[in-house]
Amino acid sequence: MSEIYLYHKTEEEVKLNVWCAFPAVYNFGMSALGYLSVFKQIDSIKGIFAERIFTDTQTTKIPAKYVDILTFSFSFELDILGILKILDKYKIPFLAKDRDESYPLIYGGGPVLSANPEPFCDIFDFIMIGDSEPHLEKIFEIIKTNRDKTKKEILELLSSIEGVYIPSLKNGNYKVKKVTSPLKTCTATPILTEKSFFPNTYIIEIERGCTQKCAFCLTSYLNNPIRYCPYEEIISKIDDGLKVTNKLALLGAMICAHPEIDNICEYIIQKKETINTDIEITVSSLRADYISDPILNMLNKCGQKTATIAIESGSERLRNVINKKLKNEDIFNAVDKLTKNGFSGLKIYGMTGLPTETYDDLNAFIQMCKEIKNKYKGFIITPSFSSFIAKAHTPFQIAKRESIKELEKKNEYLKKEFAKIGIKVRTSSAKWDYIQALLSRGDRDLTQYIIEVYKQGGNLGAFKNAQRTYIKQGINFDKYAIGGINREDLPWNFIEFPSKDCPE
Repeated sequence: MSEIYLYHKTEEEVKLNVWCAFPAVYNFGMSALGYLSVFKQIDSIKGIFAERIFTDTQTTKIPAKYVDILTFSFSFELDILGILKILDKYKIPFLAKDRDESYPLIYGGGPVLSANPEPFCDIFDFIMIGDSEPHLEKIFEIIKTNRDKTKKEILELLSSIEGVYIPSLKNGNYKVKKVTSPLKTCTATPILTEKSFFPNTYIIEIERGCTQKCAFCLTSYLNNPIRYCPYEEIISKIDDGLKVTNKLALLGAMICAHPEIDNICEYIIQKKETINTDIEITVSSLRADYISDPILNMLNKCGQKTATIAIESGSERLRNVINKKLKNEDIFNAVDKLTKNGFSGLKIYGMTGLPTETYDDLNAFIQMCKEIKNKYKGFIITPSFSSFIAKAHTPFQIAKRESIKELEKKNEYLKKEFAKIGIKVRTSSAKWDYIQALLSRGDRDLTQYIIEVYKQGGNLGAFKNAQRTYIKQGINFDKYAIGGINREDLPWNFIEFPSKDCPE
């Protein structure tokens, strides 16, 4: 495929062969900055030959029997189906206990495994909890220099590294401390391709973490403390990106809160005028109460006509319950700024089934959109709703989830009421959200169930059919998905979060 490498790898004698797997198709994987940055870091280690693999591609460089390590990037709960598909494709047993010395070590990392690895941990030989950057080279050096040792011996050596979780070594007193790395340099796209989901787009992570601490949000807790890339680093990456493409993306949960964001935006505008080239800019969701005219001016001049904000609820009362520090006037002020800066539309993310939610809260969302539509003629509003899913390590980690039936009822209500005011609304599948909730709070009792789901096709019917079998074996699926776990028994209690201070 047509790819442009933006880094140089020094040729060395190969001592370790690595497959870096993304559990989805190629064009999605090539848009995943976290996956690509880990691949670059591994590929840059001396003596390592690394190859990227995806669910829809076949390897062309390293035969399976010569692979020493197989790594997986695990960002969403349902990625597990892609992970099993790749293992199945190369005839690698699903469970670590069934793999002898002839199979590669299986290494996993990413948000899902950092939050709650337990439903999946028996599949992996070792897992990184938290940021991988600080210890990745050390991990691979240990494996590279101890190839003559058994897997068990290598895993015992790896267990001394902070953040490395060895499921086979876990006992009653087992603890793992999540790794949090400083952000002294910007992570940016290492390989460009037009085949990516975001074709030829150079993505720059300008911050990591979030200060808002919304009670439902994993990002607010898993990636804290918030860290901002230095201004000079960001400007340097912008320059690097514009040497190879005119498409840039700024990534981060709180990019609007970057202390230099206005200056960054001004620099992009100046750069556009200096090089006399159309620059296309995309950004992750904006924070309504942090939107500034310089940000919107920059986005507009770079061709962006629609914006995205997440408000979760149209009710200020419910936003206070979930610790979403956002007032109604902040939202209306944001819309006013958008229209004045030439934007034609707004995508608004909401959530159903939040703790204490009533139909009055849903009506508040509908009324808010109605007022915006009536006040700003021709301004297109697109509401989109997903249902609440309890996430590990958040204040709502043991909160109850509404039944599928009740959530589907709310989805239909929203569609009906929004249709009355001429607004199309999108809602997620309450059934699929139930599965995500199940995996989010599950434990090792679910591993065989997940494998059975994959064997039956991995669709919604497979999840339902497999449940019937395992309910007979005593698994209470609603306990995980809907609620019923005691705080003392949470599967992820062995993971320790560091203090707010980030190591230098």
